[in-house]
Amino acid sequence: MPYVTDTYSIIWHMADDPKLSKEAKKVFQRIDSGLDYIHIPCIVFFELLYLLEKKKPINVDFKEFVKLVSSSRNYKVEPLCLHIIEKSREIQRRKIPDPWDRLIAATSLHLGFPLITRDRSLRNLGFDTI
Repeated sequence: MPYVTDTYSIIWHMADDPKLSKEAKKVFQRIDSGLDYIHIPCIVFFELLYLLEKKKPINVDFKEFVKLVSSSRNYKVEPLCLHIIEKSREIQRRKIPDPWDRLIAATSLHLGFPLITRDRSLRNLGFDTI
């Protein structure tokens, strides 16, 4: 089954952080085993870079992250396109004010795949989340 990930979910997976739920951990294990695959919204790369530049305590190296994703057949980069931006209009800004989160959620909606996220506001949008 295909999935979409938000930024922190993939960061926590890469860093083996206990903040990642057991259910999400199982999904990532299936992906890493070649049984499923995941779409990583392009904006996730920018948000990760932004967080690292802000010196947030993140245990992921940006170059290694890009290298891993580029070399994996089960990790797919989903480009930011006009269709996703149009889909983001369906997500009310007052509910999800963060532009990164809106674009990540819009990617999930656009593709029709469940979103792996711990973010309560994203989980409350009413679409399929892990």
